[in-house]
Amino acid sequence: MVSTGWSGSPERAITDPRTDPFHPTGAARTLLLVPSMTLDGDGLAKIPGVEHYEERFLAFLHLLRDPATRLILITSTTPPPDLVHDTLTAFGCLPARDRLTLLDCADPSPRPLTEKVLRRPDLVAALRGRRPDTLIAFTGTALERELATRTGAALFATDPHLAPLGSKTGSRRTFAAAGVPTAPGHDGLRDLPDVLDALTALRTDDPTTEKALIKLNDSFGAGGNVLFPYAGAPITGLRAWVERELPTRAAFASPPDTWDAYAPKITQMGAVVERYLTGDATTSPSAQVLIDPTGTRVLSTHDQVLSGQVFTGATAPADPAYRTTLLDHAHRVARRLHTAGALGIASVDFIATRHGTRWDLHALEVNLRMGGGTAPHFLAHGLLRGTHTDDGALLAADGTPRAYYATDRVLRPEYADLTPADVLTALRPERFDGTTGTTPYMLGALSIGRFGLLTIGHDVRDATHRFHRAVDAVDARTHPVPSG
Repeated sequence: MVSTGWSGSPERAITDPRTDPFHPTGAARTLLLVPSMTLDGDGLAKIPGVEHYEERFLAFLHLLRDPATRLILITSTTPPPDLVHDTLTAFGCLPARDRLTLLDCADPSPRPLTEKVLRRPDLVAALRGRRPDTLIAFTGTALERELATRTGAALFATDPHLAPLGSKTGSRRTFAAAGVPTAPGHDGLRDLPDVLDALTALRTDDPTTEKALIKLNDSFGAGGNVLFPYAGAPITGLRAWVERELPTRAAFASPPDTWDAYAPKITQMGAVVERYLTGDATTSPSAQVLIDPTGTRVLSTHDQVLSGQVFTGATAPADPAYRTTLLDHAHRVARRLHTAGALGIASVDFIATRHGTRWDLHALEVNLRMGGGTAPHFLAHGLLRGTHTDDGALLAADGTPRAYYATDRVLRPEYADLTPADVLTALRPERFDGTTGTTPYMLGALSIGRFGLLTIGHDVRDATHRFHRAVDAVDARTHPVPSG
């Protein structure tokens, strides 16, 4: 699963601190982990308990197995000590606790973590004093670049000047350049009149088109997606009909939202319009890729579990019915991103539509950052100590197949009464035993009635069964919340 394409010197490929930090070389190094979801303030404010997402970077603690590696994890608030201890224990890294430094800002406000750190000269000085070699970031923005500069670390994330590659327009153009199919549509839309023209052209070019998606260029997840149905559209006067109907027909992927609030964002961000693809069955596969100066590799494939258009979890690896095609498309996109200068972990989302016995894959978007599938991949990788085959199958250390089900959205109001220790105790009979089982994560979010679970099984069906069994075990420790 490795594609080389870097033309630099071999010496630099070995010593460059931007080279895949997840494969230790034995050389002494210090990695600075910065799990900042650096988005606009409005986007962060929509995510309850957003600071707890930072706990997902505990999935990288397995890197402490390399005796030459030191880790620094900076977070908004202190991660639950029980969770830190449990994760180190699960990875067999508890003896390496003295090579882990935990720092926090004592600030749960919905602002990007990196911004909080940069406003604390004492924290910046403390980080610089530990002389980190590489800064591993959730995403690469001007803030992460500044923090890397001020701490003397190399930034393992795509430089912010390449951010347009990860926009909706940039994604479609990357797919076209890579020879990867995408949904019929129009990109580079600058304002509402452009969107109206695109919606009109999409239906005119193919009158069988039943629905279209409008996507804001720089939206997070499905937060900028609007579904527009063409039911009842006339043959003549179509553009005037679209302009009249759009404000009332627009269906938002992540309500609450209104057309009056959404429409100005088209001019602010730009947009694309695409045909809404359907089939006898549809799934939402995704691939995670790693790009460094030496080349690219596909880290993992998974099928997204969605609520509407919103990611809620994943099963991995992706369905073998289309996994080979998914791997090929992901490799093509990764190589194109590498050529353009991208760096770090990225994901490529697809839609798979079945027509009879044939599956068709169309690429949807590139995310030049980590995503909801990153922590589960590294948790599973750290626990299993296994590998992937060339066809994307996940293997345990003994060479036998494994699969997992993961979500950070195990939700119930009653969970707010539980502590991390309660959940860990409840899950004890279900815990990962070296071959199969359950591992919790993001336990700090229990304060808002939420946490994450990874369950590893012999196949997806087994992993899903274990997931439901684990949830039942936690539910048994809760007490109903009184109504009224």
